[in-house]
Amino acid sequence: MRSHLLVTNDFPPKVGGIQSYLWELWRRLPPEDVAVHTTPYEGTGAFDADQQYTVSRTREPWLLPYPWLPRRVERLARDHGAELVVWDPALPVGLAAPRVGVPYAVLLHGAEVTIPGRLPLLRPLLGHVLRGASLVVSAGGYPAAEGERAAGCELPVLQVPPGVDTGRFVPLGDAERASVRRELGLPVDAPLVVGVSRLVPRKGMDTLVRAVALLAEREPDVVLAIAGAGREHDRLQALIERSRAPARLLGRVEERLLPGLYGAGDVFGMPCRTRLGGLEQEGFGIVFLEAAAAGVPQVAGSSGGAAEAVEHGETGLVVDDPSDVEAVADAIGQLLADDERRRRMAAAGRDRAVREFSYDVLAGRLRAGIDDANLRS
Repeated sequence: MRSHLLVTNDFPPKVGGIQSYLWELWRRLPPEDVAVHTTPYEGTGAFDADQQYTVSRTREPWLLPYPWLPRRVERLARDHGAELVVWDPALPVGLAAPRVGVPYAVLLHGAEVTIPGRLPLLRPLLGHVLRGASLVVSAGGYPAAEGERAAGCELPVLQVPPGVDTGRFVPLGDAERASVRRELGLPVDAPLVVGVSRLVPRKGMDTLVRAVALLAEREPDVVLAIAGAGREHDRLQALIERSRAPARLLGRVEERLLPGLYGAGDVFGMPCRTRLGGLEQEGFGIVFLEAAAAGVPQVAGSSGGAAEAVEHGETGLVVDDPSDVEAVADAIGQLLADDERRRRMAAAGRDRAVREFSYDVLAGRLRAGIDDANLRS
């Protein structure tokens, strides 16, 4: 494989979606061809020692386009024999990329390209970085489109969406579903809608609560369980009490219980929405893939890359207006009322997760893309 250096602020043991995405991909590449330069974090000594590739850490808490960064990265690339430097994200740290005498690639996830790409002062800076890249690795079609919009031209895009551990997130049998529900204090036999997300406005959990409250008028046994933490927690709890929704906020669920929570559900819901004139959108929505791998159909909102994660009518339903409470309630109600349709979607979702979103498959795509990139000097 072509030797390269990954420069990023987001790498384990720091926890988060981007950190997991990078680690799951890069740990599957040939270690002799990989080096990582990233930021300090608690527990890095033990973590770095366990990796088969070289990991170097900055003294600075954040990687920004400091005046000295290009010289440092050029030295690290030379020491490693790297033919390519992969910068994550494109802004702000990627601003240093054109000043390093090594061909470069950039990673695009979502907000870090959408927001600067729509702001007049930042768009030219982002466009300059993107137009000079030998390869643009995009976590889906939505950030790729946003990147080309900012650059004003076609880019050498390689789409590598987030993946899912299909050995960890698996469908559950009836006895396993009942056991998980008991452990989480949820009714064993009730129709169960599950939501998993950070509790922030963009994820649409307030709409999900209102939709289930409305649905309960005709499906009195339905229950909603939401796992996650965030600034919307208190507002959501007040909404649950005010609307008398049959809903529970589970807080941050232990990692060991998370696959079971998905598998214990009948429908997964996250009616994510676009906010602030398009500045806030769903990048992709790995939770939809985790639900699919667990054999649970999904209801998503039409925002950003969510419609790529959920195949409307095949693995779940995508609601065009995710702020429409009745539309979200109707989508959930349709799936709860039709056991055979849920089974078909569950099987299709699981098959697609294994076939298209296994990290082994995605890492192979990344490796081929890096090897095939037309390096620009």
